[in-house]
Amino acid sequence: MERRAGGSGASYSAFVGAALVAVLAAAPLAALEIKPHPILTERRLALTRAYAKAHYGLDDAALKDPKLIVIHDTEIATLAATFAAFAPDVLPSARAELKGGGEVNVGVHFVVDRDGTVYSLLPLDVIGRHAIGFNHAAIGVENVAKDASALTGAQVAADAELVADLVKRFPSIRCLIGHHEYQKRDLPHFKLYKELVRSYRPAFKSDPGPAFMRKLRADLARRGIVLER
Repeated sequence: MERRAGGSGASYSAFVGAALVAVLAAAPLAALEIKPHPILTERRLALTRAYAKAHYGLDDAALKDPKLIVIHDTEIATLAATFAAFAPDVLPSARAELKGGGEVNVGVHFVVDRDGTVYSLLPLDVIGRHAIGFNHAAIGVENVAKDASALTGAQVAADAELVADLVKRFPSIRCLIGHHEYQKRDLPHFKLYKELVRSYRPAFKSDPGPAFMRKLRADLARRGIVLER
């Protein structure tokens, strides 16, 4: 049985080993290679548990039966700088607007480089921090780009492969949104919104933008995959 993030009796090393196996062992699609770049540490896991408790009333950091995939772009120009931004366990002082929401650094499950290479950062059964109000139910995917204009066709194709793979792995996934859509209350995904810290307000986001999501949804539709927003 897959070991979950909240198992207090399990050693950290055993948990991480099992989690990475869970991420990598589920056979990816033939065209999709996922390279591991793990960022989970014991400290980050503890901080994520505290975040999940405060914001979602959860007793652990486990992402169970994800229902939503959130697509982002990094607003960072290079892969190396992106990895450096996600590496610290604790949110840097430069992200003061998020400090009131907890100490754990932002983090996602996947990063897609501009050439379409996909990297796994967080295990798929651990909550990330990437979309206020939805982290308890969402898998996060970041695309390396200084802004939406720098996103590439290779990233569209890689995101489509990745989403298709995730939908096969997790039948619970029903929604796909761009980060710019996350606060649209009239869309189906918004029923998943949950935020217990009233002072922690969602911020406006413009990434990855409507053009990228149109291309991604069109690619998925050609594969017979249509997800709600």
